[in-house]
Amino acid sequence: MTIMKCGIAYKHECCILDYQLLDLEIPTISIVGSLVGAGVPVLVYSGDQDSVIPLTGSRKLVQRLSRELGLNMTAPYRVWFAGTQVGGWTQVYSNILSFATIRGASHEAPFSQPERSLVLFKAFLEGRPLPEAF
Repeated sequence: MTIMKCGIAYKHECCILDYQLLDLEIPTISIVGSLVGAGVPVLVYSGDQDSVIPLTGSRKLVQRLSRELGLNMTAPYRVWFAGTQVGGWTQVYSNILSFATIRGASHEAPFSQPERSLVLFKAFLEGRPLPEAF
């Protein structure tokens, strides 16, 4: 099955639980790069309590990709808020590639921090920056 989004074709197979161990580490950096290159805004996020994919790896991936694509930092690494509490940290490149952490979130952030995850996703989908103050 092929998915067409913004003129980019991607081969897609339905999710299955019968997979090979070699399939566990399929790099997605080229897909993210293609999306950003096509003008599609991308958000890469990590829970700061994620023991499966540490936020340092996600942040380095975004930094490396921004350098490869020649993107400039448009929002420095800063705190963002969910209500009156720190929601996490964020950094944005050329207003198209964003990185964010969700404070107190584990690997499946929306399950462990639903309110903070909703603030993050809603701002991204609406094209707004994450709240800088409460």
